[in-house]
Amino acid sequence: MNQSKRFKKHIRESSPYIGGTTRSREEGKEKIFKLSSNENLLGPSPLAVRAIEKAIPQIFEYNYQDDLLLRNAISSSSDSRIDPDQVVTANSGMELIDMICRAFVEPGDECILSSPTFLAYKNFANLSGARMKDVPLKERDFMLDVEGILNAVSEKTRIIFISSPNNPTGSIVTKSEMEKLMRGLNNRCVVIYDEVYHHYVSDRAYARALDFINEGYPLIGLHSFSKAYGLAGIRLGYCFSIPEIADYLSKLRRPFMINTLSMEAGIIALSDHEHIERTVELVEREKSWLYKELRSFGIKFWPGHANFILMESPYRCADFEADMLQGGVMIRTAEVFGAPGKIRLTVGTRQANAAFINLLKILI
Repeated sequence: MNQSKRFKKHIRESSPYIGGTTRSREEGKEKIFKLSSNENLLGPSPLAVRAIEKAIPQIFEYNYQDDLLLRNAISSSSDSRIDPDQVVTANSGMELIDMICRAFVEPGDECILSSPTFLAYKNFANLSGARMKDVPLKERDFMLDVEGILNAVSEKTRIIFISSPNNPTGSIVTKSEMEKLMRGLNNRCVVIYDEVYHHYVSDRAYARALDFINEGYPLIGLHSFSKAYGLAGIRLGYCFSIPEIADYLSKLRRPFMINTLSMEAGIIALSDHEHIERTVELVEREKSWLYKELRSFGIKFWPGHANFILMESPYRCADFEADMLQGGVMIRTAEVFGAPGKIRLTVGTRQANAAFINLLKILI
């Protein structure tokens, strides 16, 4: 039995790693590198951490009945430049997707998505009683099938979900594609444009939600503090739209919806441009290094615009994911997103990325 087969046999017979956070393994105290959740492996904004520490003594109070200070900070940030009244905040992008589905979808309605893509779109639409229509991304390059979406729209269509950069493919929607889609829809339904990975995009052809909102289209842009800002654990996100939609969604919010620590962290994180720059520089550098390493193994991958890489699994996805996990590296099978035979790999620090590559050498 060669080294690779012996290693695979050993780790499959070992006890599975349990838990979703980075911690030491019980056996050998080896570090687990979490490259499965697209988090920022540089960690949170240092300014946000200090803001949380400073606010802790005040958590006995109901400090923020509303989210006006956070919405003002979002409005004045370099990312948005939108009226505060057009912003709706919530406990993560997931909660916003849930809110939007509850706001616009009733049993028997239809929603459209393009697989492979983020699972929450289908899950929350189904909870609202919607029938899903899947217009898959183009097979070769995972670009949006605009004509297919327009042909799939019916009088029952209420929401179209678009992710750009898309999770798990990393592909983007261009301005020309988005213009064709929005004009073709002619305001017949709401478009959720999920751009939570927008910080990592440098392509000038990239379509941004705000451009179409400013033109009056019924589009909802979705942002999160869980990715580039490194604040996944505080569960904070926001959306923005035309005034009519934003006002409607805001009526679904509860008083004191955002907790004090999340509010303080989010406000200051928006101003920490240095942390965002360091994060983007790390991802670009390490993504290029991983591309080179994957090419050396002859593994097919799809260059993308986010902080993760979609790659073909060298063997059965579930086994590869389990083998990596037992070797100390967490990755994510993309089969659950609708991408059979593929793996989604978060781009981390050089130490984490090298751990993945070194383990890959053993496994294949």
